[in-house]
Amino acid sequence: MDKKDNVLSTPIRNKTGKTMLIPPSPFMKKIGFGTGVCVYEYQRSPLASKIRSPWAIKKLSKSKKGDIHLNERLKWEAEVLRKLQHPNIVGFRAHLKSNAGNILAMEECSACLGNLIEERRENGPLSPYSKNIIIKVGLDISSALNYLHNTALILHCDIKSFNILIKGDFNICKLCDFGVCLPLKKDGTIDEEKAGDEYEYTGTPMWSPPEVMKFPQKVSSKADIYSFGLVLQEMLTLTIPITEDMMESMDISNEDEEEFDALAMNDSIEYPHIDMVVYKDIIDLINMCTSSEPKHRPSSRKLEGIFRGLTLKQT
Repeated sequence: MDKKDNVLSTPIRNKTGKTMLIPPSPFMKKIGFGTGVCVYEYQRSPLASKIRSPWAIKKLSKSKKGDIHLNERLKWEAEVLRKLQHPNIVGFRAHLKSNAGNILAMEECSACLGNLIEERRENGPLSPYSKNIIIKVGLDISSALNYLHNTALILHCDIKSFNILIKGDFNICKLCDFGVCLPLKKDGTIDEEKAGDEYEYTGTPMWSPPEVMKFPQKVSSKADIYSFGLVLQEMLTLTIPITEDMMESMDISNEDEEEFDALAMNDSIEYPHIDMVVYKDIIDLINMCTSSEPKHRPSSRKLEGIFRGLTLKQT
């Protein structure tokens, strides 16, 4: 820990005019990490005997403190998150500045879906999540996507299990990480005037739709739908959607569109040890969402409606 990190204490002004300090990283519990960033749990001190909920503190990792691009990305995420108001999107708490760069304080959740899937695969029963839980995740996140695509006019661009936060025992699911989002027009296409002529979809490759791997990119709100379809697939198979070997194969043959399309198609997906009758509705949805043709994927509004219908069937 260097000297600057040792003295890092970012004041947050409260209603009483007093300040509280964000402690240096070593004194907070690390609960997550991403590309060049770390997320910590910050247990806020009680004020006037009132219980105060913890925050999740996101800031650049020690090795990336001088990275201007990542610092601006964190600032951009804070600006976007501040404007979003939806029960299934992680809550904005504060945007702070320190010697180490921008810091984003957010609502803290119990866990992320990606970690839960990994733990289930390594330590728990090697079986899919129950249909009820998959429908719960589906309803909450499709509701968030509907809000993003049709009200906030934002394409998330990085939908994956590790960007879905869980509160309690799947009591509520929330979407997070808006650092690479793009503006949308009302028709679901990218707003190039706001995004700029050189915009680029830069999501995580394993969850990215096939159209972003081609040049020029033709991206729409259906890109998020494809990625979310892969998240649903993860909850059934307990595996990431595309293995490293497949990614290497795509890198070698990225000029061969037919080979890539074959890898992206779902006809070859196997669901071992899964009751195909019980999960038929979910598997049908996965196939719809991950169609290689964006026009064949459901909109976020339609997807939310489908999950609401499935929820009613479960009651």
